[in-house]
Amino acid sequence: MIIICPYQARETMDSDKEIVCGADIHRDFPIATMISRSGLKLQERFDMNRDGLLAFRSWILDHRCQRLAVKSTGGFWDPIFTILEDHVEFILANAYQIRNIEHKKTDKLDLERIAIYCLNNLITPSRIYPKDY
Repeated sequence: MIIICPYQARETMDSDKEIVCGADIHRDFPIATMISRSGLKLQERFDMNRDGLLAFRSWILDHRCQRLAVKSTGGFWDPIFTILEDHVEFILANAYQIRNIEHKKTDKLDLERIAIYCLNNLITPSRIYPKDY
């Protein structure tokens, strides 16, 4: 069960139905954790090839995820942004802002924390410039 402080909760009429995802994009694969206030918690790993990216998009859309927060490390996030930019709100998070300094670093803990920050609207998005810039 995910515990979220009420004073940090994002004000929405359907806050119990809000579903968000936190993702860490590695060179060879993305790992993502999807959570909701009602207790949903899913974690999945995908490939960075075309089929894996399409499977990731399907996973996001099938679960009706509204926002995706991605840690900005290098340019590995760009294929994820490209395949999802017209489907969900994409938040490119600065890795320094969301780093884990209190606990042992694991992908699972990092992803849960990123998803919780996303669910509570605590991530300041980095700027994504248009492709023709």
